[in-house]
Amino acid sequence: MIHFCYDDMGEFGIGYPNLARKDIEPWQFDDTWPRTVPLRLLLYLQAEGVPYAAHPIDQAPVGAWYPVAWAWHDFACDYIGLMTDHARAKLRDRTMRVMFYYHEGDNPARIVEHLRARCDQHRVPADCFLLISANTAANHVHGACYFSDHEYFFRWLNRSQSVRTVKDRVPHYQFTALNRLHKSWRGMIMADLHSQGLLTNSLWSYNTDLTMEEDGSQHPLDLDSIDGWHDTTSAFLRGGPYVCDSADAAAHNDHTAVNTDLYYDSACHIVFETLLDADSSGGSFLTEKTYKCIKYGQPFVIVGTAGSLEQLRRDGYRTFDHVIDTLYDTITHSTQRYLAIRMILARIATMLPRQFMEQCQPDLEHNQRVFLDLQSLGLSRLRNHLT
Repeated sequence: MIHFCYDDMGEFGIGYPNLARKDIEPWQFDDTWPRTVPLRLLLYLQAEGVPYAAHPIDQAPVGAWYPVAWAWHDFACDYIGLMTDHARAKLRDRTMRVMFYYHEGDNPARIVEHLRARCDQHRVPADCFLLISANTAANHVHGACYFSDHEYFFRWLNRSQSVRTVKDRVPHYQFTALNRLHKSWRGMIMADLHSQGLLTNSLWSYNTDLTMEEDGSQHPLDLDSIDGWHDTTSAFLRGGPYVCDSADAAAHNDHTAVNTDLYYDSACHIVFETLLDADSSGGSFLTEKTYKCIKYGQPFVIVGTAGSLEQLRRDGYRTFDHVIDTLYDTITHSTQRYLAIRMILARIATMLPRQFMEQCQPDLEHNQRVFLDLQSLGLSRLRNHLT
């Protein structure tokens, strides 16, 4: 049994998000400082039949977890200082532990360092907390562990949409490449793939109207590595937005019902993940963008962080190693990794879509079984940390 405790059990007795303001509506948690949100881990525990209980902080058993789930982590926020004196006292006498739960890919080592400094400031033990992070680098940080939140969240959100079997599927297009949100590195790569003719017989989109605010660390590609890359990118972006279906941005972000034609009707998905470099952490970060391909039985190449395929293998998935040269996943230099991916896509483009799918079929069927199996590895590993 996993035990959780809350300062306020809330209207429904399931625990009001710790540290969150009490005068806001549920849809305001994500955007209201300190941006602590309901613990969606509870959805996964319930779905997979893992026993847990929620208690008022004064009635919780020794060792219960005090969850603080972030929509976004803020280095300017003193999360330990926001706790009540009573909660900090329970940390000092080691009758309670804090679980910081974060579904983003920020560098977990930096977050743990920040939290330990706040622990020292408030004279609570530096080992009173566990950071659960969606960045795989957390597995190499004392006081942290990795959990693939996006895999479980997509599985839960999309639980009502059925899948079509892989056998006898006849794709008409070579690739699918979807970009709901403009980022500078995504624009560069899409522009280059377009200029190389690799998107000719493909389902692809690029929304130049919806832009992610970026800083320099989020643009890890070298413009000088391809002749004329800057001009090619500028021309490509001026021609946008590019669409491949009639859905609007809200529908594209609704994971409860996916446009399966984009997964069933092409031979390979070029997955543009959320990050190309996970905050200089050396870790990988996977989201629903990858897990959609796994659920719907579509081969994929990931334009994302190095080590993404390695983590999928650890979680029991297969990555088409007998068909695709997956060594690109080991290249830590972002530009060199993309150039390797471009070569792989060019090779795939020489194959007939149906031929490529047939070679990938055993891995696709295996991946669908693993994804739909409730006895999944990720939650089992996390449960060992919490009990």
